[in-house]
Amino acid sequence: MTLAATLQVLYGSQTGNAESIAKHLHEEAISRGYDSRVAVLDDYEQVDWTASSVLVIVVSTTGDGDFPDNTTKFFRWTRRGSKDALAAAFGGKRFAVLALGDTNYTNFCQTGKRIERRLLELGAATFVAKGLADDATGLEAVIDPWVATLWTLLPTLVCCDSAKAAAFEARASQPTSAVLKKQKLETAESAAPMDIVPEVSSDDAMDIDTPAHYTPLKIQINSSSCPKSSEEVIGAAIIPSEYLSVTVTGEQRDPSVSKQSLFHLFKTSNKSDPFEYTANNLFAAKIAGHRYLTGSKALKRVLEVTFDIKGLEWKAPAGGVIGISAPNPDDVVLPLLKRLGLEPHSVLNVSLATGEKGIGGLPFVTDVPYTAYEAFRYFLDLNPPLRKPFLRVMAEYAADESERATLLHMTSTAGAAVFKSLKQASPSLSDIFATFPSVSQIPLNRLFETLTRLQPRFYSISRINHTEGTISVAFNIVEYKNEVTGKPVVGLCSTFLESLVKTSGGGSSGTESILVPIFPKPNVVFAPPQNLSLPMVLIGAGTGITPFLSFLQEREAAAAAAAQKSDPTVILGQVGLFHGRRFADKVDGDRIYGAELDEYVANGVLSRFVEVMSRDAVGATKYVQDGLLEEAKYIWSVLENGGSIFVCGGVEMARDVHAAIGKIVAESGMVEGGEAGVKAYLKQLSADGRYLKEIWS
Repeated sequence: MTLAATLQVLYGSQTGNAESIAKHLHEEAISRGYDSRVAVLDDYEQVDWTASSVLVIVVSTTGDGDFPDNTTKFFRWTRRGSKDALAAAFGGKRFAVLALGDTNYTNFCQTGKRIERRLLELGAATFVAKGLADDATGLEAVIDPWVATLWTLLPTLVCCDSAKAAAFEARASQPTSAVLKKQKLETAESAAPMDIVPEVSSDDAMDIDTPAHYTPLKIQINSSSCPKSSEEVIGAAIIPSEYLSVTVTGEQRDPSVSKQSLFHLFKTSNKSDPFEYTANNLFAAKIAGHRYLTGSKALKRVLEVTFDIKGLEWKAPAGGVIGISAPNPDDVVLPLLKRLGLEPHSVLNVSLATGEKGIGGLPFVTDVPYTAYEAFRYFLDLNPPLRKPFLRVMAEYAADESERATLLHMTSTAGAAVFKSLKQASPSLSDIFATFPSVSQIPLNRLFETLTRLQPRFYSISRINHTEGTISVAFNIVEYKNEVTGKPVVGLCSTFLESLVKTSGGGSSGTESILVPIFPKPNVVFAPPQNLSLPMVLIGAGTGITPFLSFLQEREAAAAAAAQKSDPTVILGQVGLFHGRRFADKVDGDRIYGAELDEYVANGVLSRFVEVMSRDAVGATKYVQDGLLEEAKYIWSVLENGGSIFVCGGVEMARDVHAAIGKIVAESGMVEGGEAGVKAYLKQLSADGRYLKEIWS
């Protein structure tokens, strides 16, 4: 069999996991002597599909079976592109799929499965069984053996530079201690911690008081099974290649400018298409107002924030979603910079190292060079998923031998249990450094190469005012205790937005200078049917109700337009809403958007409104699934009449609702085939866009 000339790594990623894995595979492939390229799936037009290549696709699934935002265009192309072009691109091509998912969701790894199925239909052939990595039990349990199999098979499929391959194998077979960079370790052992970040005065722009939830926590690791020295470690991961050059220029930037926002790092330009604004090209929205939607009895605060989006030129649709790029707080950023001995305000020159051709590409691209502080505040994920490549880099700079051995051990197959125990603690970057205190002064290029990028947070739009050019989102202020460590945890974006409105007063003159980086999310699937005559059932618990406000707003506008035209042919389908909350109290409880919903009932937009209270339950009806079962005939009538069901809320609620709907379908007596028939019926509903879920863990 003729060997392919190149390896083409492709990825689709929503939170950065799949991207990080793909780029690491690409980087290692180059080290192993392969001519490797890497691209995001939606950049398919930049890929030479006619080249002699083998494809490796790493892709995640977002929500309950949805494609990542940067994958939808690719899949659409494989369905609607020119038959000749698709045949030339995929006919006879060998490929492999590594799919990331979560078995807490019904449609586990759906994106990877659909891509593999489609490529097989187009004439491509797999050379290794697809990997289905489960975040609920630990991605590494599948990823590690799948990747090992990949490296075993690739030499039989793709040409490689034998000299580079031999050098890689020689390095991989050396004792772990032989590949440690002793000169760096000696420097780390002898150097005193660098007090780069000075003591701040009360008028300093960076003045902070570190709260408990940001205080680094040393995680207790059961290291009884760990080797005591690096000499004893067997099978540690190969250290990721260095490909970035980071140098400090002589230029300093005013801390107050750096702290205010990231917009000074980019050129200002108005876009004609609102979807030209992306996570890498953000729109500066102003806060037009805010209000709390919950009372004193509520266990969680729900905040609504209204944004002025005039200038975005976006007529937000019902079901619309925005991404918000929240910065890391100074309470985390400044201590980390000090801990790592990094000067925060010097402007950096970041480029590919001499001789490198973009192994992983630049970590983030700006129009104006950034400082270390700006990189940590706006671009690096400081609560990253624990990854072995980063631990392997940390081992290079551990001055303590036992810490070095533990770090190396966790990157090996034998150390999987220790790695998993640390990962289950969900440590922040600060926690990881507190757990391994001898690790210091990791160069910036190594941090940029191995840490994942800070991802935007997405929020469904609840209310839209096209006249005033505003949109509103509502969300819980995320606060909880880590189940493993007991450490208090707060949400990045919800805390950021609440701090803005608390500081400014929200809607007053204090918000005029506050710019929030946002962008509209394209290709939203969770949206009401275009045929307004079809009925809908909306099911949500807590803040899961928020997108449904925009659904109802659309129906109300359609009814008003029909009334104004006196058009008797316009008949709007009935809408039923099932909302679960804790308390019955309409004033001091958690009845969010209560006044708006009561008005929708009064004007007939909402034909059926079922409220279920778990703490103040009436009889056995405590949760939304109980309410659904009590209204089984109504639910089935909606389905029989071509209606749609929408579910929004936590994954456990969605699972219970799914079971309730399955029971209703089964007891209707209209679906044959028993349990298998019910599953097939619900699957077809989903495929037809009539049973949609927006859920989170």
